[in-house]
Amino acid sequence: MNCTDQEIIKQVNNGETDRFAVLVKRYQQQAYRLALSILRQTMDAEDAVSEAFVKAFTALPKCRADTDFKSWFLKITYNCCQDTLRKRKNLLNIEPLVNSLETITLTENPAEKFENQEMKETIWQAMAELTAEERAAVILKYYHDVSYQKISVILQWPLGSVASRLSRARDKLRIRLKGGTG
Repeated sequence: MNCTDQEIIKQVNNGETDRFAVLVKRYQQQAYRLALSILRQTMDAEDAVSEAFVKAFTALPKCRADTDFKSWFLKITYNCCQDTLRKRKNLLNIEPLVNSLETITLTENPAEKFENQEMKETIWQAMAELTAEERAAVILKYYHDVSYQKISVILQWPLGSVASRLSRARDKLRIRLKGGTG
């Protein structure tokens, strides 16, 4: 039985709270990748995703029937990451990216996962040099195939800003991947 997100939300709101686990399983990896791309630390990303799921579960009864759960949930995840970044600013804790890139996969296919390891590391090193917002936009667009309109909603940017910021991020990545500095 392959239920839609809306059907699962309805079931959860009707008292079948254990059905929320289906949504967790469905979106956990996407949310984690987004959080890790922004926070760049495994534990912080895991905490942000956990917090986002708790907030989503709590707010689920208020969720409209026509809500796109994926976009709504990724927006909650993004906001949890922004909260974490605000808390970090006061700590002045600047740590290097500690192999957290290894936990992110560019593909779901295990055979391809190891085939392109060197290229993957190069791409993620270049991604690490983008701002947190640029990384979030790139991850949403190119790893989660989220539309510009939905990115606009999730990141709370005007639609034109989504296009221009993604274009700038692509240019920066292109320069870095060709061995230049941006």
